[in-house]
Amino acid sequence: MNTSHDHPQASTTSSQAPVESCAAPLQKRTIASEDILAGDKEIWIQHGDAIYRLCETKSGKLILQK
Repeated sequence: MNTSHDHPQASTTSSQAPVESCAAPLQKRTIASEDILAGDKEIWIQHGDAIYRLCETKSGKLILQK
């Protein structure tokens, strides 16, 4: 059965706003968090004029803060 519940992006109505996303290349580039953190628990990332903090929690999750 092919319903909109099976494929939520299969159909939209005119009342729904389009979803903005980053550029959509055919293949997504994937970087392992271990490669980014390189053994540290936190790093600082400069994006334009802003500085962000990426840290790994005790439970192994990642948090990105501005």
